[in-house]
Amino acid sequence: MVGCGVWLGVVAGCGNDTGGASSGSSGETGSATQSSDPSGTGTSVTDGSATQGSATQGSGSDSDATATATATNPTTGSSATTATTGTSETTGPSTDAGTTGTVSDGTMTGASGMTSGGECPAPLQCGELCCADGQTCLEGQCQKDCGGPPPCGPSEECCGDGELCYLGACVLPAGACMQATCATIEQSDCQEGFFCDLDLGLCLPSQADENCTYIPPNATFKPVPLFTWGTRPAVACQQNSQCQTAEVCMGGTCKPTWPHVTIANTDMPMHNQSSSIAVVADLDRDCVPEIVFNTYRPGVITSDGVLRAIRGDNGQKVWTVSDPAWRTNSTANPAVGDLDGDGNAEIVVLGAGKFLLAFDSGGKPLWKSDLFNMNTVSGSVAIANIDNEGEAEVIFGSAVFSATGKKLYEGVGGIGINGQGPISCVADLDNDGRQELIAGRVAHSFSGSVQQGTFSGKVLWTSPATDGFCGVADFNGDQKPEIILVSQAKIQALNGQTGALIATAMIPNGGSGGPPNIADFDGDKVPDVAAAGSTRYIVHKFNGASFSLLWTAVIDDTSSQVTGSSVFDFDGDGRAEVVYNDENFIRIYPGVEPDCLKNPPGPACDKNMTDAEVLFRDKNSSRTRTEYPVIADVDGDFKAEIVFPVNNDAYPGDAGLEVWGDSLDNWVATRPVWNQHTYHITNTVHAV
Repeated sequence: MVGCGVWLGVVAGCGNDTGGASSGSSGETGSATQSSDPSGTGTSVTDGSATQGSATQGSGSDSDATATATATNPTTGSSATTATTGTSETTGPSTDAGTTGTVSDGTMTGASGMTSGGECPAPLQCGELCCADGQTCLEGQCQKDCGGPPPCGPSEECCGDGELCYLGACVLPAGACMQATCATIEQSDCQEGFFCDLDLGLCLPSQADENCTYIPPNATFKPVPLFTWGTRPAVACQQNSQCQTAEVCMGGTCKPTWPHVTIANTDMPMHNQSSSIAVVADLDRDCVPEIVFNTYRPGVITSDGVLRAIRGDNGQKVWTVSDPAWRTNSTANPAVGDLDGDGNAEIVVLGAGKFLLAFDSGGKPLWKSDLFNMNTVSGSVAIANIDNEGEAEVIFGSAVFSATGKKLYEGVGGIGINGQGPISCVADLDNDGRQELIAGRVAHSFSGSVQQGTFSGKVLWTSPATDGFCGVADFNGDQKPEIILVSQAKIQALNGQTGALIATAMIPNGGSGGPPNIADFDGDKVPDVAAAGSTRYIVHKFNGASFSLLWTAVIDDTSSQVTGSSVFDFDGDGRAEVVYNDENFIRIYPGVEPDCLKNPPGPACDKNMTDAEVLFRDKNSSRTRTEYPVIADVDGDFKAEIVFPVNNDAYPGDAGLEVWGDSLDNWVATRPVWNQHTYHITNTVHAV
């Protein structure tokens, strides 16, 4: 992830009709479920959908203990009580059928509807019960007679005309609907405060508590694979410790305990390697995001790539672009977004040449762009609305293309490359309301309109720094962003308005340096800067004038030396965790060393993050390019998952794609979208 840091607040709807987000936002679906018996007995009561007149077992303990034998309200589920000669006697808990009163010697008892002679009038008879006046017999229980549908809820409310019983209360629907909200669809057909019950086709009142927030325990999670896709070579073992996380040693071989999707023989199975980021979006609007990623044949890393889409919940194939005429640069990073404003996402990726390829949400080829002039190495596409009107523009390096692939502008002097790339950024640097393009050491500004044919660009500034990977953030709170540029083993801070060099920090032990990551690592509400080199991951604080080391960690990336990383506050404590994979391992680092949080700090607070201090580590093989793990809700469950590529054509291991989640279900909510390499939470709407 490059650009503004991604740290999301803890978001979870509480009291929701279906456990999702609040009304008008994602998560509400049609079923209405009462999670526990309102009487507190622990019995689970489920009302599969709100239907008119549905009977609900109520709660309470309002007994009518009189001098004659009486029964409690049969809908309460409380204990039945009899009374003789003014003395109350509790006969014990009621049966699960709601039976009240007692049966002795074949005599019907337990209801106030009996005559003085102890007989129950025929209209009040209910099996072995005798209902009271104003009650009726329904399914062997005495209930309030509403003259039609049964009573609703613990208070036995009789619903009026047009009302239905929902979650134990009579509610008035707000009209018909056809579109419900979910993780990927924020808008329903219903007005504010209502959600769409698809089973009924009606808008019902939302029960979500918008003030409720889920706060998970600090640094308490257990990542496991949810599914894997691709190829998993057999690994010999004698015990579980020789296997990867959640694998078991069976019959001398490590076996996965999760679903693994093997590539079909008819689905380009030789293209089983991946070394670029995946992008996430709900392409077909079915409430389950898709994962789109680039694949390659072993050893072929800049051409003959095959673009694929799989379901985010189970890894099953959605589509594969198998046409040889539409092969990609096989380790380039794609982008997904709605280019033409029709509500459907398009995918754009670098082709096997100096051009871009675009596909619709179903994987159908749309266009090949005009040629660009830059010399690139598996670069990254970005999507943004540069002119603030109409269709979006496509950005690659220093070039800007229209939504149909026409080249509108291409600058010179810098493209955003650092051994591999380009990777460029888009941000409003001068607060004029229009976004600028940061192509490494050169920033470009734009005027005019693409739609009106007046769009033009020019150089805003050229920095004395060397070309490299960019990031953007306001570090000193003056409402004017600074630029972070990683280039040739240096982390450089630039003035965002002039390009002037402010400060430089070296990456220990060298390496070109991967794309910068900007986030609040230590919870002080000020962004920090991180990047990976060849043997060290490094995190610096930057106060707008100078860098100071927060911590470093030993890594192994002597191959590309430009691998990216991502950040996410998994436990919502205000400190971002780092997810990074090198040639051998994937790790989740805490934002700060654990001993640094002690008062006074412990001896391990030494600016050297060891594997003993990491939150998680597992085996992972990669030749490494500019890829990084992506963090998104990929299955529509309102919880974060981690998606990362794997390959084994350079180092032994698995090949394909892996999706991991927290087996303890403690990770906080996040968005069901990650649309490009320079993704940040302000550059795309929820559903792209």
